Amino acid sequence: MTELQTQFNKFHDAIKIDFDGNEPLRNKRDIIVDNLRAGLKRSYPHLTFDSFNQGSYDMATGVEPLDGDDYDIDVGIVFNLTKDNVEPVILKQIVHDILDSVSQRKVEIKRPCVRVQYQKASEKAYHIDLAIYSHGTDIRGNMNDTLYIAKGLLGSSTDKKIWEISDPYQLKELIKTKISDNSDREQFRRVVRYLKRWKDYNFSSSGAERPTGIALTACCFYLFSMQKYYDYPTGTYRYNDLKALSNVVNVLVNTFNTFNTFNGYTRITVKLPVRPENDLFEKMSDTQMLNFKQKLETLKTALESATNDVSTYAACTRLIQVFGRDFPTS
Repeated sequence: MTELQTQFNKFHDAIKIDFDGNEPLRNKRDIIVDNLRAGLKRSYPHLTFDSFNQGSYDMATGVEPLDGDDYDIDVGIVFNLTKDNVEPVILKQIVHDILDSVSQRKVEIKRPCVRVQYQKASEKAYHIDLAIYSHGTDIRGNMNDTLYIAKGLLGSSTDKKIWEISDPYQLKELIKTKISDNSDREQFRRVVRYLKRWKDYNFSSSGAERPTGIALTACCFYLFSMQKYYDYPTGTYRYNDLKALSNVVNVLVNTFNTFNTFNGYTRITVKLPVRPENDLFEKMSDTQMLNFKQKLETLKTALESATNDVSTYAACTRLIQVFGRDFPTS
């Protein structure tokens, strides 16, 4: 049986993004935030905001994009106003119009965010998703710390243009509480990154076919269990990422056990662990869900074969088939 920890460490080093150490990405984020702040000061001086990193960069689970994909930077914009002061899509439109006034980038309103897309040599280079938040109010009508995210498009019906309660800071804190040891938490992050690279390598980037990064992160939040053992000769703990990843994948495959008698497809439901606690796989069609299940089963088989193979080279060759050429052979 093989552990392949050396190979998994090399794989992780090849695919991870260190946002804190990546000055170009930080600069791109700062330019957008500064442009927005300056534009508001000129045209809407009463509108001020605070910003924060969110998503994979905040949680240190980002992965390098494959060819054809681009860098995805998530930023939270928390306006210092209550949701009762402005309609959500109107506020998103203001953000859009300010950022769209600068050339060489495309700005569009998405249902959950405002996206700023940059291109290089006619190819997508990176995009920044700005999630737009406002505050709630207490019983006296005063602004409190409860956050609401602006959802909806310009052409959406009124019932789709909403302020949805959100808790963007809490997931990171929940993971810290659940996995208190820093080194164990690093293994959690590595497993999330392995699954993210797997989905990028195996799924089309269009539509809802590809599971989202936050969906796979939530799966790990619920299913991850630390895998390490004490190595007496060295007096240190040794981690086994292959086993940790296999455990998550095995349980995930086994959760496809709710049979839908109306159409014959099986589905899983994985809820965001924080508000609004929505199903992170709800946008997948039944056919896309079946494809997701089949590819998970292929991953499960590859991990089992790698575990049982006595040849490190053969085991790595199997894993290259599901992770791509960034997985090493030695």
